[in-house]
Amino acid sequence: MSQGVPTAAGRRETDPRSRLMLLLVLAGIALAAVITFWLWQPAPPKKVVMSTGAVDGAYQLYAGQYRDALAREGVTLELRPSSGAQENLQRLRDPNSDVQLAIVQSGLTRHGEGSDGLVSLGHLFYEPLWLFSTGSKPVSTVTDLIGKRIAIGAPGSGTHVVAGAALSLYKLDVPPTRSFELGGSAAAQALLEGAVDAAFFIGAPESPAINRLLREPTVKVASFVRAEAFTRRAPFLSKVVLPAGVIDPPGDVPDHDIVLVAPTAILLARDDLHPVIVDLLIDAAREIHGQGTLLNGPGVFPNTLPGEYETSEDAERFYRNGPGFLRRYLPLWTAVWVQRLLVIGLPLLAILGPLLRFAPGIWLWRMRRRIYRWNNELKFVELDMLEGRGNPVEHLRLLKDIDLNLLNQRVPDAVNPELYVLRQHLRAVLAQLEKQIETDDLNPAG
Repeated sequence: MSQGVPTAAGRRETDPRSRLMLLLVLAGIALAAVITFWLWQPAPPKKVVMSTGAVDGAYQLYAGQYRDALAREGVTLELRPSSGAQENLQRLRDPNSDVQLAIVQSGLTRHGEGSDGLVSLGHLFYEPLWLFSTGSKPVSTVTDLIGKRIAIGAPGSGTHVVAGAALSLYKLDVPPTRSFELGGSAAAQALLEGAVDAAFFIGAPESPAINRLLREPTVKVASFVRAEAFTRRAPFLSKVVLPAGVIDPPGDVPDHDIVLVAPTAILLARDDLHPVIVDLLIDAAREIHGQGTLLNGPGVFPNTLPGEYETSEDAERFYRNGPGFLRRYLPLWTAVWVQRLLVIGLPLLAILGPLLRFAPGIWLWRMRRRIYRWNNELKFVELDMLEGRGNPVEHLRLLKDIDLNLLNQRVPDAVNPELYVLRQHLRAVLAQLEKQIETDDLNPAG
């Protein structure tokens, strides 16, 4: 058989350009699937768990306001009371805990201690350190506490951590000075009953225990004359001033400016908290804390000032740009689903659109390529037959194989005329070839 006659194996070989087009289509589909997987986010949860603080504390008070704000958007904020900021931080770090969010106090993370998996959603408000005492005159320096009975906050609270550090700094954590692990209302009551001589608190002036003690005439509040020294030794602290008369203007409470040192309360979350929930929380934080307090003016909080925790990327985006376009004009859950469709739909349309546009043309081209290939095989056989080359029986087998393929071939209407012409040509050559074989059989010597 001549080299011009294609073999059956050769006919089954895929055309290189056809293979390339197929690979491009498959690559586009695979790329679309990867982008979908990468961009796809689950819907925001309907429930989030938040660790709060003592029942009579500011954390619990503010957490209730966050719960109300999220409830308006159809999200349930489940509150878990705790002993304070220290326990809140422990719950967030515990991989077996379902707590996703908490208010914690700055300064609780020791130097070198990791905060992996936790991100800040913003600083919320000042939490000044208060030192209340009984007696004829207020405590002016921490050293005035030598030999006193001091309430330093409940275990697990931020007060316990900061007060303990302050006493240790001034060597007051050893006898004759005695420390008692009392905090909140229990510490305030112990001070009023004379069970302790002084008590540390951390919290906003509006906190029930602190507000009560500020109004109590038998209790004195310390004004820290060495506030600057505190802030230099502990950078997480800020110097703040409680102005005279701000608690009760008619009663002139307090009757003088009080200088305090204050850590800040931080809205801390696990780094896998859904971006939509982050947006809702910061929205609520602006509503709750943005109007100012007795210690700061409007617009100071919430903020993303540097601290011991990295600020969430989603929070940075929200502080910089505010809510997205859809959130401004659509209800929350409608905006969520529209955004998900857009985020996924546009890249898929950009990838699959051209593929879908050219797919019919590619298929038509492949069909024509197949017909052209069979047509070429037919021409080779016809030429060998006319010039007396090759084996007629092999030629006949090849043409019948092509004829069988043509009978089973389904092609677009645009290709039907070409297929019809090919079949007619094939039948004519088959007829000539069969006649030649029959003649050769009758004249074997020829």
